[in-house]
Formats: sequence, structure tokens, C-alpha cells
Amino acid sequence: MNNNIYVRSSKSIFSISLTRMLFIVPMILYGFYKNGIYLYQNNYISLFNMFRPLIIIFGSAVIGALINIIYEIFIKKNKDKLINILFSSFTIEYAVLIACVMSINVNLLIYFSILFILLFISKFLNNRINIMAIIFLVIYAISYFTGGFSFANNYENSKVFSYTLMDYFIGRDSGGIASTHIIFLSLAIFGLFITNNNKTDITLSSIVTFVILMTLVSVFNHVDVIKVIFNNNIPFIFSLIATDSVTSCYTGKGMITFGILIGVITALISIVNPIIAPYIAIAIASLFNVLIDKYVNILIKK
Repeated sequence: MNNNIYVRSSKSIFSISLTRMLFIVPMILYGFYKNGIYLYQNNYISLFNMFRPLIIIFGSAVIGALINIIYEIFIKKNKDKLINILFSSFTIEYAVLIACVMSINVNLLIYFSILFILLFISKFLNNRINIMAIIFLVIYAISYFTGGFSFANNYENSKVFSYTLMDYFIGRDSGGIASTHIIFLSLAIFGLFITNNNKTDITLSSIVTFVILMTLVSVFNHVDVIKVIFNNNIPFIFSLIATDSVTSCYTGKGMITFGILIGVITALISIVNPIIAPYIAIAIASLFNVLIDKYVNILIKK
């Protein structure tokens, strides 16, 4: 089987989703330590807030499962086995990935409400757009206008840091709840690649494009390019959210084109707002995934 061509039909949603979620477990555990255990041990947060990372991540998974149950049993009148209903779509995986890139400071009521509403609405949209990108953008907008949006936890807010490259590799920088550890992310992507459960061409082409463009921008503006590349969950987003199984391209040439498009749009919008830039890029690109697969392959054959 060719790992450069993502298989649409030979694997079940259960197999793909479970594999993808299992490979990010180390990142989730690190996120629990970084944004929960460590802060509690050093008296930055309460005992309840120590479990906040897990509440957000596992609560999101429960919402994803609940939506599939409601939609399949009460709307579609599906009488299949419960496990098949739970994984009748990628909704649980979407919910977990959104939680991983979410700010630890997010208002739980707003977060869970928006997550439920938009994931439920997405069931009727026939996978026309990357819903993970849309959910993040909506929650960001609401948070921004109701008190501000920040990835920094209480410890990170209390000091001024100058991160080294190794700090980024081991996840010390501020970012999503479980999306900052580059070494764990790299291992996850490698594992997904060898098991053929990720569209690696999208990851590589988007990251390479973004790095090249932002390096040029950083040279002219005298900005730390390492900070630009690793901040705001960019590697995680390009690796696991842009590669959504159903709203991204699936042909070899299509995936590369899709990734390049995301990298270019992200670089352009990053000049204005680097936090939301990759999500806007993914949302736009996902609208044209079918056209990209169709016409890129036709043009290249000519």
C-alpha cells in the first residue's frame, strides 16, 4: 500500500480515529502535567483546576460521542451496535483535536456550548468545510470580545520567558492544552505515517511552505523565525487538523497543492493575526478540496 495516497475506503472510521487519538496520548499526558499537575504542585492553581486539561479533553470526547448518538439513534433511527454508532463519523476525533489546541483559559460553558452546537450542525453540512477550524475561530472570537484570548497558563503569565529551540521541542512554550510538545508530535506523525493513518504530504508541504515564507519575512523584519514557526500550535495544526480525513485532498498531487495553499494563506494572514491564521487557511482550502484534487491532476497530466 502506498503511504502517499490516503486510503478512503479500506479502513473504518473507528480504526482511523482510534489510531490517530492513541498516537497523541503522550501529548495529552504532557499537557495534563504542564497545564495541571505542575501548576498545582507550585501553588498556581486549585486542585479542581489541576484536572482542567483532562476535563476539557475528555469532556470534548463525550460531547462528540453524544452528538453521534443523538444524530444516529434519534434522527436517522439507526439501530446498529453502539460502537458503530459512536464511530459513525469522525466527530469524536474532531472534538479531541479541538480540545488539544484550545487555550487552558477558555470559559468552559462557552467552550462546551459552542463545541456541541457547531459539531451538531456539522452533521447536516455533508463535510463541506473543516469544522475544527470553524469551531476554533468562533470560540476565539467570543473569547476575544469577552475578556481576551491567551494560551499562557498561570505560570507562564507570571514570568517573562526566552525560549530556546529545545524548549519548543519539549513543549515548554505556551500554546494549546496538548499541542506544544514537538518531539511527541513528531513521533505521532511518524507512527501515523507508517500505519497509513495520516495525509503526511499535506503536513510536509504546508510546513515547508510556511517555514520558507516566514523565514523570508523574519529576515526582513528582524523577527525570531523559530518563535514564529513553533508558536500558536502551527506544527500540530498542519499535522492533525489540516489533514482531516474528509475535508482535505486525497490524491498525491492534490495533497501537496492543498498543503502549499494552506502554508501560503497562513503566512499571509499571520502578519495580522498569527493565532487564527492557520484556521482561516484550512477553512478556505477545505472548501476547494474536491476541485483541487480534480483539476490539479488534470493540469499536471497535460
